[in-house]
Amino acid sequence: MANVSLSQFFPKTFLNENNLERSLGEDFSLCENGNMIFHWADFHETCDTVKTALANDPILKDDFEKKEMGLSRLGHIPVWIRTQSKVHQTTMFDLYERYILNQSNNIGVDPFGPIEVSFISGTGPFKGMAIAECFNKSTYKYFVLVYLLKGKLPKRDFRIRLKSKILMEYGHDLNAANLVSLEQITANGLLLSMESDLFLKEVSKSPQLRILLDTNVLKNSMGKNLGELQTYLSEYTFNLFYTSNKNDGITCTIQDFSIQSSFDFLKNKKVYLFISFNNLAKTHPESVKNLQGFVTYSREIVRTHYQDFSKKHKSA
Repeated sequence: MANVSLSQFFPKTFLNENNLERSLGEDFSLCENGNMIFHWADFHETCDTVKTALANDPILKDDFEKKEMGLSRLGHIPVWIRTQSKVHQTTMFDLYERYILNQSNNIGVDPFGPIEVSFISGTGPFKGMAIAECFNKSTYKYFVLVYLLKGKLPKRDFRIRLKSKILMEYGHDLNAANLVSLEQITANGLLLSMESDLFLKEVSKSPQLRILLDTNVLKNSMGKNLGELQTYLSEYTFNLFYTSNKNDGITCTIQDFSIQSSFDFLKNKKVYLFISFNNLAKTHPESVKNLQGFVTYSREIVRTHYQDFSKKHKSA
């Protein structure tokens, strides 16, 4: 099995991301440069819309079944994991499934910590890595999408994915600053990310934090249709939400965040920090008003877009 190519396990349609996105409902951009994206899996209503379309459209249903078949073939790839107590034999399918369903600890394995893995045999050779480093980004993505549609994962509340950098100040008297990623605006708050070294060595030790966030771009965008919104937001290609103005600062503490560590698929360990609108509103209610207003407005744009998607597949 060591010399088997991934392409031998997956139909060509599974490996073709563009085909998948066209068939199961595409990402669509809320701005022309792609810095603000919505995907159907990020809202329970659109997830239900796509699920209904699968039932009504034979072409979609066939495509979905091919994705399931491709994932199931991961069950033919054996993996051995050596822990302090024993060597566990499993498959790549089981590894993906346990990780996605948060069941990695059932075999005594930290999903982010170093373990010893062999793809050859139970006697090795073994290589030290984290489980997350075994995964392919696209395969992981499709596992999540298939499991959402099959009801094996909880559906998500509305969120928008972003490619945006903002300043976070930290340290004694907030005298240090670094760019962090603003990953998502959700119905309940913001999701940020940063490299684990920055978090562990600097941010986690800071008695106070300040997020610099310009939300006026959102306030001024509301009321536009999708085309107008895309054109308007494209003017902010490199500075969507970025500001260095202290008046835009939202002061908080590390205790205001929910924190989770994860590997991205470039093999870098990142820390994700979620902060609720309630905690943000303590020091900057106007910014939170703009954020929540944009969530409500963009959610209606998404609903309109997927109503058209639903009509198209009802007539298939």
